[in-house]
Amino acid sequence: MRLKKGFFLLLAIILAFACLTMNAGAVQAEPEANTLSIERASGRFSVDVSKQSTFTADSTFPLDIGDTVTIKATYTPQSAGVDFGLMAPDGLFYSLPGQRGSFNETFKVDQRGDYTLAIRNNSGSTVSVSGTVTY
Repeated sequence: MRLKKGFFLLLAIILAFACLTMNAGAVQAEPEANTLSIERASGRFSVDVSKQSTFTADSTFPLDIGDTVTIKATYTPQSAGVDFGLMAPDGLFYSLPGQRGSFNETFKVDQRGDYTLAIRNNSGSTVSVSGTVTY
């Protein structure tokens, strides 16, 4: 029994000594070449769109196939027919209609290139629109 106690005491001393003398260090890892960095941008807009006309933003944003753009907006009068969407690199306007004075949709693009926010007022009066676009 005494031999067993002595063995465990010796084992505990060795373990404690090993823990106290263990080297520790820090290494700064280099980023991997295949690391994917996703950056999102967001912008606010506020515009009056004349009757029966289309507003297009002054700036474009570059997108790749599969990227998404979310448009959240409100407009008055709420009864107006307003379409929100993107002018694509092919020159077409991809849009969805607003409902009762609001719009909140995400578009997934299928072409690489520069896109532009566009708002079409289908009503007979000027529409005030404000919101955000995130891409």
